[in-house]
Amino acid sequence: MSASIEHLRVRANGLDFHVAASGPPGGPQVLCLHGFPEGWMSWRPVMARLPEVRLYAPDLRGYGPMDHPRGGYDVFTLTDDVRALMVALGLDRPVLATHDWGGALGWLFAHRHSALIRHLLVVNCTHPRTLVRAALTFDHLQPLRIPWVLPFQVPWLPEAFIATPPGRRLLRWSFTVREGRPGTMDRALVDEIVGRFATSGDLRGPIQYYRAFFRTLLSKRGRAALHTLYATPITAPVTVAWGEKDGALPEAVARKSAADAGCPLDWRPLAGVGHFVDLEAPDALAAELRRVVDQRAFAPQVKSAPDSGAGSRASHALEAPPSP
Repeated sequence: MSASIEHLRVRANGLDFHVAASGPPGGPQVLCLHGFPEGWMSWRPVMARLPEVRLYAPDLRGYGPMDHPRGGYDVFTLTDDVRALMVALGLDRPVLATHDWGGALGWLFAHRHSALIRHLLVVNCTHPRTLVRAALTFDHLQPLRIPWVLPFQVPWLPEAFIATPPGRRLLRWSFTVREGRPGTMDRALVDEIVGRFATSGDLRGPIQYYRAFFRTLLSKRGRAALHTLYATPITAPVTVAWGEKDGALPEAVARKSAADAGCPLDWRPLAGVGHFVDLEAPDALAAELRRVVDQRAFAPQVKSAPDSGAGSRASHALEAPPSP
């Protein structure tokens, strides 16, 4: 199974981005945001399964062959990048498909710019406000499940270590250990992703996402800006596809995201799938994205949806509680 992929150089928000594109130019538009530490190619298996959809998968700031700026890794600049990419690519209210760190940007972008997207699909990323609260309160032992966050705050050392052969082996293991069913993850694609991080400079940008967000949380001004952003409810339809065997981001915590998003969530559980849904269950993920792209998915939210098959169960709509 393969897809014809174009590789574009796109100028947006003052940087050159590499963007992979597939599908017919007149097809339904989808902008895909990858997670840590993946890159555009994590969406390649889905591209191969959706030849009728016009999919754009950029390497986000700090990833890939284009610009690696020293700064701009705060979530406000990163979501500005997303908006600028939409403009540069000529996208008109695309579906925004997101995973992991891309999912965090998707949540925040929808708070800022719901009117610019047709639908938000989040794959295994708890709403940032929900996740921070869970980490502070030890909800479901959340901080112990993401132990790399604090070590990543140390300057230069994490990226220097990961760039060594033992570090890259550990990075590869961090993918494969999180699969839902042993042996189901695309090992060749994991090796391709890990192979991109040959030097410490290749890792600096991706790790800066964690450092910049931590600094935002520690700053009074940063917390106030996030509070203001969260005060605007998301008005775009939101679907959450969730690999239920995600050990780092518990489903029980993630299901509380509706309250912080301020909107209902169409919950799509994927049984037996781990965190890296895109690398482990691309058939199931493509089925969920095809369902979202279908015009019927643009209608008002419903409380259930038919089973998409391939490891997916019936969806559940999670309602945000009424405002006090």
